[in-house]
Amino acid sequence: MPTPEEQLIVLAHRIPAAVTPVGDWLAEVADRVVLITSEEAAPGYAGMFRDVLPVSDYSGSDEVVDHLDRLCADHSVARIIHGTEDDILRIARVRDRHGIPGLSEADALVFRDKYAMKAAAQAGVATPAFLAPADGAQAAEFARLAGWPLVVKPRLGYGSRGVAVVEDTAGLTSQLRDRDPADVLLEAFVPGTVHHVDGFMRDGEVLLAVASRYINSCLSFADGESLGSVQLDEHDLLTKRLVAFAEQVVAVLPSTAFSPFHLEVFVQDDTDALVFCEIAARLGGGHIYETLAHSIGADPVELWFRDQAGLSHTGPVASRTPGSYGFLLVPPRQGTLVEIGDLPLPDGVLQHSLPTTLPKAFDAATASTDTVASSLVHGADAGSVESALRRCALWSAAALRWSS
Repeated sequence: MPTPEEQLIVLAHRIPAAVTPVGDWLAEVADRVVLITSEEAAPGYAGMFRDVLPVSDYSGSDEVVDHLDRLCADHSVARIIHGTEDDILRIARVRDRHGIPGLSEADALVFRDKYAMKAAAQAGVATPAFLAPADGAQAAEFARLAGWPLVVKPRLGYGSRGVAVVEDTAGLTSQLRDRDPADVLLEAFVPGTVHHVDGFMRDGEVLLAVASRYINSCLSFADGESLGSVQLDEHDLLTKRLVAFAEQVVAVLPSTAFSPFHLEVFVQDDTDALVFCEIAARLGGGHIYETLAHSIGADPVELWFRDQAGLSHTGPVASRTPGSYGFLLVPPRQGTLVEIGDLPLPDGVLQHSLPTTLPKAFDAATASTDTVASSLVHGADAGSVESALRRCALWSAAALRWSS
């Protein structure tokens, strides 16, 4: 029987080393780590671990699972580490097949399947009316009861891909015609602003939570508008309400080991009530990772990966660093970016990302995280960060020059 020091730790992770320096984070056990990653990211991890297995189509093929099953069959595997949404369910299934501790498929499904998560969440908090329709007749009856508009989305989607708001029967019929019937969720539309709460949970309790408000919405990319987010001030009454709401949600969902969470919440326009939207057992997309890291004074991915590897960590700090952080994602247009004007960036910008080679052709955005430019901003409070983000949006409109 292999000793714990001889057992493999398998890491399935497609993000490049320049973004997540996992070799440094797992240095103590690097000789036991086998990394499965994308062909694009693999060269950056060369020489860091016991083995690096590149995969040609990381998210869209069975290669990752094939590697995992083979490693579990041929070796003693102690742990499998995951970090991104496309890995959560498939790695949970591998854990179940081979008796490896960690998030199970049944529990992972509640954090991935939007029908399952709403069915669980409604035991503790308000949720929109929702239905996974068996056929068009059920969908039509739901629309009659819930009223228009309706939200149509894939049950297992992420990044707002495939989410549509329909206004009438014709729009609903059209949306249902083009979708997998087994992967459709209907929801009553909730008019209001969308907020998100990000932090860490363990054993059904919230360990740390940072509340933020989206600027525009996660569907803004469809209209060519930027998506932004600003962290609310700690003393804000809404911050306290959102954190308490997160605690209620986490308490009624499956208990997890130490894990990040990303919760989205509607604040209704007419009543100011909080209504559940979605939750994931991972870090949020866009630059939520970076804003959370600045806010807590620690790298949240490093904390999570070390815990999954069975290594100690100091844990997230109990309080936030001073000020507020936010980000802006500018979606690409359908066309060619031909020039970037030499204009000064607004005050407060900590990081700014732009294409390095021009001209460059782009397709229109298909997800909330598709970007041509992005900014990470810091300010004394939420108001100053929001002002800076709006100036960043104006900067992008003036500096990015396109041809059709």
